[in-house]
Amino acid sequence: MKRLSSIFLFWLCITVMQAQNLIVQSFRLDEADLTANTAGTMVMDQNGQKCALIKVETTLTGFSFDAGSLGVVKTEQKVGETWVYVPEGVKRLSIFHDGYMPIRDYDLGMTLRRARTYVLTLSAEVAKSAEEATPTSQFVIFQLSPAHVTLDINGERIPAQNGTITKNLPFGSYDYRVEAKDYLPEVGKVVVNDPKQPVVISVVLKREGEENIITVGRVTFNMIPVKGGTFQMGATEEQKGEARSDEKPVHSVTLDDFLIAETEVTQALWQEVMGNNPSRYKGNDLPVVNVSWDDCQEFIKKLNEKTGKTFRLPTEAEWEFAARGGTKSKGYVYSGSNDARDVARYSADSNREHHDGPYPIKSKAPNELGLYDMSGNVNEWCSDWFGDYTSEAQTNPQGPATGKERVYRGGSWWYYGKSCRVSRRNSDVKDARGVIGFRLAM
Repeated sequence: MKRLSSIFLFWLCITVMQAQNLIVQSFRLDEADLTANTAGTMVMDQNGQKCALIKVETTLTGFSFDAGSLGVVKTEQKVGETWVYVPEGVKRLSIFHDGYMPIRDYDLGMTLRRARTYVLTLSAEVAKSAEEATPTSQFVIFQLSPAHVTLDINGERIPAQNGTITKNLPFGSYDYRVEAKDYLPEVGKVVVNDPKQPVVISVVLKREGEENIITVGRVTFNMIPVKGGTFQMGATEEQKGEARSDEKPVHSVTLDDFLIAETEVTQALWQEVMGNNPSRYKGNDLPVVNVSWDDCQEFIKKLNEKTGKTFRLPTEAEWEFAARGGTKSKGYVYSGSNDARDVARYSADSNREHHDGPYPIKSKAPNELGLYDMSGNVNEWCSDWFGDYTSEAQTNPQGPATGKERVYRGGSWWYYGKSCRVSRRNSDVKDARGVIGFRLAM
């Protein structure tokens, strides 16, 4: 957090008039200085070779440095100096400080050699106006795990130092790939176009079998693969005793493979992404509620920016197929059972003298796919506009093109058990809030 705060303060500093410029007064090799080749002060790079050492002479502290694709191995603050250890081969150095305009890609005028000590002398001067320079670049901070990953940005390979890479990139669109031995690689895209604040991208590589576990900051959740198939959607035989007219007619739907979240979005995940919690009843492992359909879209947009993925709300057809257990379905009335008490949190009291608020996720049994709370706990928004069913067979339906209300499904702790059936439909205006949450699809 200290590093992120420094970046934000840096951007505040460069927007004021009379900003300070850093100036490199001189750079030279000091043949007589053996610091980089002396036990106790020499540092090895990731290949086991002795580093070159740049002694930055300045009375200021709080610098950060970027040596391009070779990276910075280590920095140490000394009296009147900052020591910067870099691998052999470095030719340029970028220098950053909260209170000063940065020096980007300073040409050192030579290729640095291992176990040699160099001296760079810095001074500062008052710039005429920071407004005279139009920003054309933006900081991107990659927070990576495991710590020994390599980042490839548009073909430039950069080894991570302690799991963090900070790059100042010119405006544009960049493809990135993160990889490490014994881990599955991850790819994504980042758009750089806003100089006012850095982009922060968190990537946690997975081992084989862990690729659908998603980590955002301190929160982890699981996406469950759903194999595509054909099913009968609506008031099927087991539902007929309670089915409403909007669940008819039953019709054939074919879906492609997709992913859906194991649980509803929790308050912890919402807080991590949005920085707030709109729920009345608070708890990290409780589903987030009191969110509109539009609120969900804003959350998903920010989550996709953080992860580089393409999360979305499930379609109504995807939601029902998953709730029924997909290709593993046993034809239950509720999601995972014919008895709502096994799988659903709902109001069993006609006077609704019920539990205050939703229950923690995964507090009942899962369905055939390992999905929790598809019946009960909180209602879940779907992507579709609400519309009448037809008897025609459909493939990957998206719902009506327009409408007045959005679909939500599943029932909640506030509703009776029969409202938690897998074919039960509900809808509301897209800015409605209440006992409605959501789960993610992809």
